[in-house]
Amino acid sequence: MTTATSTRSRRTQAERRAESDARLLRAAAELIVERGIEGTSLAEIGRRAGYSHGLVHHRFGSKEALVERLNAEAVRMFTDITVAAIGSTRGLPALRIVADAYLDLVQAPDPLGRVHLVVWTEAVARASERRSYRVAWDRYFRSAFAQLIDDARRDGTVRADVDPDAMAMVLVGMLRGVALQLMLEPEQATSSTRDAVLDHLTRMLAA
Repeated sequence: MTTATSTRSRRTQAERRAESDARLLRAAAELIVERGIEGTSLAEIGRRAGYSHGLVHHRFGSKEALVERLNAEAVRMFTDITVAAIGSTRGLPALRIVADAYLDLVQAPDPLGRVHLVVWTEAVARASERRSYRVAWDRYFRSAFAQLIDDARRDGTVRADVDPDAMAMVLVGMLRGVALQLMLEPEQATSSTRDAVLDHLTRMLAA
């Protein structure tokens, strides 16, 4: 086999693995959003993705490892989308963009935008082994908001008396609460609901 042929073969194998991983993660997210973590098995994930149970186990090892990978993918997706959406925007407008992007994700067709909510509720309810990475995600999410709030205080678009860490907790709670309601009642995902969220955010923070 020539070097060029070998390189093409390795690249094709890597591409196939990336595709199968993406399909498995998508299937896992769909099933967890539909049935919850406890109601989803590795065998069902494999069938939904068009692969064997053995491949799911080989790639991820366990359901918990798969859920942790899903959580990491959700963080990556949210980060990529919000960074692109914010661009060069700063201050309170940037905070509104992040909140708007979050609501977009939990209403979008991709189940990865909602799976973290299911994992969060199950971690709170009964699954202590899942709390470590849920706590890590919450801290990451709140720290991002806290940094944006602090930046907005510095540029004068947010009041100087606002505590960034405390307000980040409040904002994440508001967004998550609305998102959970929209998962239960998707018909409430109206422009009026979104405007109410963003207007309330502005009233809480604006200088």
